[in-house]
Amino acid sequence: TGSASVVAFIPARQGSKRVPGKNVRLLNGHPLVAYTIAPALESGVFSSVIVSTDAEETAVIARHYGAEVPFLRPAAFSGDTSPDIEWLEHALTELKRQGRTWDAFSLLRPTSPFRSAATIRRAWEQFVAAKDVDSLRAVEKCGQHPGKMWVVRGDRMVPLLSPAAKGNLGDVVPT
Repeated sequence: TGSASVVAFIPARQGSKRVPGKNVRLLNGHPLVAYTIAPALESGVFSSVIVSTDAEETAVIARHYGAEVPFLRPAAFSGDTSPDIEWLEHALTELKRQGRTWDAFSLLRPTSPFRSAATIRRAWEQFVAAKDVDSLRAVEKCGQHPGKMWVVRGDRMVPLLSPAAKGNLGDVVPT
């Protein structure tokens, strides 16, 4: 990790609406959250791997797999529409109160169970080598042309791109 100290935060609240209990559901014999904890620890990038959860059951599982859970996340920051910044600010403030600070943090979601330690290391190396950047975001290649995508607005669906924009993308060829 060079001279920077880095903490990994793994958000694992209990109240998923679409897949209840998803963070502790078993995948090939282990809870989903374990597949994020293990490569974070193995990567060697992080001085701490911390799970942010509102559930004691998740906290026990996270600790079993080697992560820290220094406190439970307050319900006010655990809703299905709670933005990340709320629980992140809370966690960083609480940890600073405990005398714990880092130079950088990473947010690793349990919903990417196939992320490897090598991928984490490669991302960190690219991040520290870059000039004039303050963040790094993982993305994946889209399988469809944006002209075929729709957005839900209220009870209606509208094209992601306007007809004029679609015409301008006619020359774009996916690689």
